[in-house]
Amino acid sequence: MLKALRAEVDRLAASDVCVPAPTQARPAMRKALQAGSRSLLADGADVVSSFGAPPEAARLVLSFEGFLANYVSILAGATIYADADEKVAALRDVFRDHEVRFMLAIRNPATFVPAVFEASTSDDFTSFLAGQTLEGLRWLPVVERIRSACPDVPLTLWCNEDLPLIWPEVLRAATGLPGAHAGDTAVLREIMSEAGFRRLVSYLRDNPPPNPETWRKVVTAFLGKYADESLVEQEIALPGWTQDVIVRLTGLYEQDIEALKARGDLHVIAP
Repeated sequence: MLKALRAEVDRLAASDVCVPAPTQARPAMRKALQAGSRSLLADGADVVSSFGAPPEAARLVLSFEGFLANYVSILAGATIYADADEKVAALRDVFRDHEVRFMLAIRNPATFVPAVFEASTSDDFTSFLAGQTLEGLRWLPVVERIRSACPDVPLTLWCNEDLPLIWPEVLRAATGLPGAHAGDTAVLREIMSEAGFRRLVSYLRDNPPPNPETWRKVVTAFLGKYADESLVEQEIALPGWTQDVIVRLTGLYEQDIEALKARGDLHVIAP
């Protein structure tokens, strides 16, 4: 998200949307969170300016995979992101004088857990799992804790697996701007052959889709022909991560998705 939005940072700034560089935003967030824990926060305007946002900015977009936990801590509790409620409350309180909105992507634990392990510094998968049960690797309890801790903060949710078909809507939700973004096809570039991607971009340029539904139909057709299967399919070879585990986790994930869509206190972006 940051890469896509930073590619058009000047255009966004003209619409009073500030997307600070990670090198500035992450130290500023760490400092603000530390100050918040000591009840020494400056007023909200000073906090926002520390992120490099100009006074006229109407929206500040921050994104970081470590907001809820670092890689080693994700599985350290009874469930994934066991401290999610405390983390989101702290994030909200950093900007206590401003309107806060949360956005969260979820992903099938069958592929999410191996990806987190690969990104972590751990070299022992069994130890990394920390005795987690399959029931502990669910997203529904995470979202329930977030809503309980911050019931008045709007939450937008989507599934990582849907990202190629909903990415433009995710960017619009982040910026609050209704028009097209320069990075609308960024996710597709990563999973399509180079020739297929060029054809898609050319087609979209010559035939601008009138709505998200048409955009998804076009993209689905091109993905069916030009998706790079080596980039889409993920092979998992980890001790104990059997096909049975993958099937059971996928089933629980699908149950959680349906339960989350049925909730009336969050917005789900879906194809």
